[in-house]
Amino acid sequence: MNDKGTFVLNIKKKVLEGERSTYVMELIIAMWKQGWLWTEEFIWYKKNSFPGKWPNRFRDSWERLLQFNKSKDFKRYQDVVKIPIGSWAKDRLKNLSETDKIRDNAKNGSGFGKNISNWVGKEEVYPTNVLHLATECNNKNHSAAFPDELPEWFIKLFTTQGDTVIDPFLGSGTTAFVAEKMNRNAIGIEILEEYYNIIKQKLQEVKYPLFEPQRNYEIAIH
Repeated sequence: MNDKGTFVLNIKKKVLEGERSTYVMELIIAMWKQGWLWTEEFIWYKKNSFPGKWPNRFRDSWERLLQFNKSKDFKRYQDVVKIPIGSWAKDRLKNLSETDKIRDNAKNGSGFGKNISNWVGKEEVYPTNVLHLATECNNKNHSAAFPDELPEWFIKLFTTQGDTVIDPFLGSGTTAFVAEKMNRNAIGIEILEEYYNIIKQKLQEVKYPLFEPQRNYEIAIH
């Protein structure tokens, strides 16, 4: 991976014999020992998740997206993912307290604080690390397909047109299709030949308006 690139891993905690598994935490520690920086953790909140119940727990409606980098100097384009400021600002910014007008030190000792007055007159703000996206309802012939909006958000945040996006666990091919639509170079690796053939067929059938006419599409099978 490029030294200024980013690795984002969508992973879900599983349950073994009625107990939450620790394998996600073990993976994070293993990555850290290999020299990766665990820079950020995002939460994908599945806003259309239907309810459910097991003997000792409830249905999960969220998944982790772990961000790893090789160094603290990595490419990111945070302004591209700004969102409307939201209804909270209407009343909050109308009557600012003295504390709201200064950089109030965080009580946890991190050294970071907030200055609420910075948002006066702003139409857009940076998002939080919780992504509110619906689950994938279309049939992608895969049991764990995620919505196009999920890789799209991270591709916007960490790449520009002409950059390369690689998915080493290609599955239904969502990341590759989205990357191509966004004029990025896409590389995918898939170990199961069944999924490889499905994705290859889709690439031959689907014509996106942003594709370059003479581009050749290749998917690596590992």
